[in-house]
Amino acid sequence: MGIKGGNIAAMNVISGRGSGREADMRADQFEREKKYQAALAVARAMLEKGIIDRADFLRIEGRLRVKFRPVLGGFLF
Repeated sequence: MGIKGGNIAAMNVISGRGSGREADMRADQFEREKKYQAALAVARAMLEKGIIDRADFLRIEGRLRVKFRPVLGGFLF
């Protein structure tokens, strides 16, 4: 088992933007997303500690979605 010859030049692993149709997240969207994720993390910690039950958590999550209108929302976790 030897080393095969070939191109060992450094190259980008992640390609650039595809079609150019992707949109960057605006600053206001990022702020809403950040606040949503922070508040959700608190609720999740309360759920894990038994302070609230799953029904409470889902109610809180729904209200946070309405309040912050997150772009990514549940896609992150």
